[in-house]
Amino acid sequence: MRETAERLTLVTVVDRWFHLDRPVLIERGQSYWIDRKTSELCIDRGDGRITRAAGWMCR
Repeated sequence: MRETAERLTLVTVVDRWFHLDRPVLIERGQSYWIDRKTSELCIDRGDGRITRAAGWMCR
């Protein structure tokens, strides 16, 4: 499921369970989701680029 950032956001944890190796900035209007197969946060930057940030699931 994709989420859209409503404002500039510094992300360290997504959905309480996915923790990033490093904080990531997501700009207003950009969408993001977790790729569970690769354990990465994917961010659609809106200009044709999708960036990925490593993380891990924590339960």
